[in-house]
Amino acid sequence: MELPKIGICNKENLQLLKRYEMIMRNRGITEESIKAICKTDIPLFLRFINPKSLKEITNIEVEDFLFYCQSDRKNKPQSLNRKYTSLNSFFKQLIKKEYLDVKNPLDKIEKAKERVKMREPLQMKEVEKIFSFLEENNDLRDSAIFALFLASGVRLTELWQLNKDSLDYDNLQFNVIGKGQKPRTCIFDNFAKEKILKYLKSRNDDLEPLFISRENQRLSKRAIQRTVHDVCKKCGISGDVFPHRLRHTAGHTARERGVKIEDIAIYLGHENSNLTSKIYARGDITKLHTLFQNMYEQY
Repeated sequence: MELPKIGICNKENLQLLKRYEMIMRNRGITEESIKAICKTDIPLFLRFINPKSLKEITNIEVEDFLFYCQSDRKNKPQSLNRKYTSLNSFFKQLIKKEYLDVKNPLDKIEKAKERVKMREPLQMKEVEKIFSFLEENNDLRDSAIFALFLASGVRLTELWQLNKDSLDYDNLQFNVIGKGQKPRTCIFDNFAKEKILKYLKSRNDDLEPLFISRENQRLSKRAIQRTVHDVCKKCGISGDVFPHRLRHTAGHTARERGVKIEDIAIYLGHENSNLTSKIYARGDITKLHTLFQNMYEQY
């Protein structure tokens, strides 16, 4: 199904999209989120319903749109649910501001069921291999990046935004603007402290960012992703390794050391501890085997 270009869609709908983008900016939504929602998800929907006005839209058109995304665009549940969330917020805000006098069509639609992705954490021997490799290559910056990811469980965007003066080395913590533009405090350990200070000592610049590129610019998020991936690949670690897998390793390590689920939720900045529980409350089948193998010996 070929959709029209966004510029020739219903002009009133496009005006409402501009108003919604202004609302999002006033709420302090990140540029990345605005781009995903106002430049991708909502325009795609407006092209799909063209030439209809948003005032005419019911749950049927939205369901047809989601089915189109699933069948024609091969969207998986996670992508479908992002579009669902984008549209739901779009209609809610326009109705709340009285730009639209309709019922929210998303109220009659359920999200697609998603399977929680169980990313395998790195094993301790793999972590040791990474730091041995970086030490052999005298790679102070990347050693500091890996150490901070693994100690704090920080997100990519949260690490990327750090400056040299962001870290409190006495209390081993730092503040970031996290998911949903909410401030949160992260912690790290003495190992990461040692690696970071060693890296900073090797620098002879007065630049503000904590991590910089060879061109003396703040290291981009894409460059950090590529660094993590490439280092792990050179170390022979199976599967793709990106920053989120390091974050998952940090959470898994905390769980292995007996940290409570609710405390891991705080540590990782999860708003809902149910998500933390789904990911980190898994049992170890090897340990269970040891516990249960002699169950019936008494008989």
